[in-house]
Amino acid sequence: MDITAADLLDFYASPLGVRSNEVLARRIVGWWPELSGQRVLTTGYASLLESHLTPLKPLSLCHLIPARLATLGATGQGREVITDDTLMPLETESMDRVIMLHRLEHARRPDRTFREVWRVLKPGGRLIVVVPSAFGLWCRVPGNPFAKGRAFTGLALAATLGEQLFSLERMRNALFFPPHSALKWSRLPMGGVLVAEAQKFGGPAHLVQSPPPALKQRQTAPETASMKAKQETRSRDHGRSQ
Repeated sequence: MDITAADLLDFYASPLGVRSNEVLARRIVGWWPELSGQRVLTTGYASLLESHLTPLKPLSLCHLIPARLATLGATGQGREVITDDTLMPLETESMDRVIMLHRLEHARRPDRTFREVWRVLKPGGRLIVVVPSAFGLWCRVPGNPFAKGRAFTGLALAATLGEQLFSLERMRNALFFPPHSALKWSRLPMGGVLVAEAQKFGGPAHLVQSPPPALKQRQTAPETASMKAKQETRSRDHGRSQ
């Protein structure tokens, strides 16, 4: 089921939503404590982070909001732009940092969404992605926005980032508290969301043909091991036959 503007407004107006926003903001600011002179873009529904990002003195702060969530917007000094899921009305290599919140799990074409994020980021630019964790409880309990859309495992998110020419820097779980007040335990064994930081790699978009050799090597390592095993088996069989 698609998420709606009402879902997000109701959730983030609740005590649970306020607490969730504070936890995610602390994680993001903890990773990016210095944004002076940086051009920062948020996409999805991350405008509530503005009060935490503005004190870090970014050069600019822009919020891209999907058209289906057009009733949502920031209340501070950032700019809000209504757009569709696959087009960003921004110049190529114009942003230093991008934050994706309530975006990737709802993207109809994740590849196109990532392509646009990659395009607008400067070389070496950094991205933070927040998605529901497939192993967490939040994606299973109705009544919160992380229960809608696609949930990710850590391996799936890392693979997706690599496929889209982003190098994973770090990944952590967050939201270890229960997503419903009726639940009795105070801390869950698994976080409800994954928060990942990645860096753009590659040159200009028209020159990038494939991931770097290191990534290719990681992807083909199982195949290499399998080939070696087959060769060793053939050698042993040949030795027995002599």
